[in-house]
Order: sequence, then structure tokens, then C-alpha cells
Amino acid sequence: MSLEEGASSPEPDGGPSSPSVPWHFKLMVVLAALYVGWRLVQMIGWIIDWLANRF
Repeated sequence: MSLEEGASSPEPDGGPSSPSVPWHFKLMVVLAALYVGWRLVQMIGWIIDWLANRF
């Protein structure tokens, strides 16, 4: 038996199995994306306000 044959348990389609990602990691990624998106909206609003009051 070679190392390649028993190194990982293959999926039914023949590909190697990968560990599943925990649900709380997915939740944190979604929350971080929402936070960064909201901060971008705030920054755009701040820039528009700054430009409007400058001229």
C-alpha cells in the first residue's frame, strides 16, 4: 500500500475529502462583510458631504 492510496479518504466522486468549515466561521465572515460594506457606505456619504461643503 503506497502513501497516495491511503493518505485521505476519498469522496464518492473520487476527490479527496476536505474538513467542513464551522458554522460560526461562516457567520463571522458574513458579519465582517456586512460591517465593511456599511463602513464603505458611511465613507462615501462622508466624502459626498465633505465635497458639498467644500465648494
